[in-house]
Amino acid sequence: MSELSELFDRDPLSLSDQDIAKVITRMREAQAQYELGARAVVAPKGPKLTKPSKATELLKDLGLE
Repeated sequence: MSELSELFDRDPLSLSDQDIAKVITRMREAQAQYELGARAVVAPKGPKLTKPSKATELLKDLGLE
């Protein structure tokens, strides 16, 4: 279990000032990440297909490509 989970499992009235400070610090970090819009890392997509140039289209129409 993480330290934060252990703190939340305890009786809130028995927490020391140091324990409360740890909880507050972690909650502020989580809020900052939320406000930044932190998202899961997404795998990059493959290369983008580019539109063929007009010259390429003309060559294709003539059967030369």
